[in-house]
Amino acid sequence: MSQKIYFDNAATTAPIEPDRERIFGNPSSPHALGLGAERALSLARAEMASLFGGLVQEQALAQARGLGKIIFTSGGTESNNLALIGYALANKRKPPRIFANAWEHPSVTAPIKFCEEQGFFVRAADMESADIVSLSHVSHETGDINDIAETAAYLKAKNRAVIVHVDGVQGFCKEKMDMRDVDMYSFSGHKIHGASVGGLFVREGLRLVPILYGGGQEAGLRHGTENVNGILQTVNAAKFLYQSREKFHAHVAQIRNELAQLANGADCVINSRGDASPYILNMSFLGINGETLVHLLSEKGVYASMGAACKSRKKQKSMLELMGMDAERARSAVRFSFSHMNTLEEARAAREIIIYAVGQIKAITGKSI
Repeated sequence: MSQKIYFDNAATTAPIEPDRERIFGNPSSPHALGLGAERALSLARAEMASLFGGLVQEQALAQARGLGKIIFTSGGTESNNLALIGYALANKRKPPRIFANAWEHPSVTAPIKFCEEQGFFVRAADMESADIVSLSHVSHETGDINDIAETAAYLKAKNRAVIVHVDGVQGFCKEKMDMRDVDMYSFSGHKIHGASVGGLFVREGLRLVPILYGGGQEAGLRHGTENVNGILQTVNAAKFLYQSREKFHAHVAQIRNELAQLANGADCVINSRGDASPYILNMSFLGINGETLVHLLSEKGVYASMGAACKSRKKQKSMLELMGMDAERARSAVRFSFSHMNTLEEARAAREIIIYAVGQIKAITGKSI
């Protein structure tokens, strides 16, 4: 196998490690090494907070509301759990009504289910009747983009007290953002070429209860020694991607469009439902099992993933089925996801490999090509 084409960047990305001295010291320790780690962490937090502030279109309005604070976590899953369970626990005297689509990431749907079972949340019938709404910035499955500014503004116009949480794991530093009416925003470092850490932007004045307890780190909201070097690496990666986001967006769009030409045939369809991020392309190769195709592509040096989730639980509907697609289309789905580090040449080579692999599978199964 002479080439490796990595098109599974929605799962994880290659880290960008800056050439810098690594920090040694616990930021909670009182000695010089600890104080140095604390200073580095404080600077990184301020840089990330200012990055979120820079994403607000009207700086004056941002300053009037307060930019909010950054709570560093172990990753996107913990950030979503802290946002949702933390809010539920802070308001459990009168369980809030929550709305989230059934096809959101499991790190959103699972904590909501837990809180429902504990009586901490009540499921709302729609967004308009909810006290808290959780939505993804970019669908981890299909790449569909939610206009978080428009949705949040619409909800706040109807009920100024509604809380808007955004799972930004697939959209952070990639898609356009306007944080004016967003109360919480989760992000993940390893999705943006950083480390396996994450974080949660929390609007000033919003009360959460921690879901981990210990030494009082992260303003008492995320106890446990911080991964200082991972945080520094992630903040540097976030600044790099944010500063070049328009250039990278255009580059990745070329890659996606090259691979999307596969959908010109009758047996291949794109599964995004509207405005989609170029960083994710989900396609169904009708008549072919997506898992089989993913494994064959891996043998040929193209790395992608299955579009339909929960493969081990056959009775549970996949994300695509929850979105309204039929089971056959869901079973034949493959998700390709890209990075600014990918090339147009890789996309062209991958397209030919995919065509060949699909032909091989159809020849073996006896289905017409």
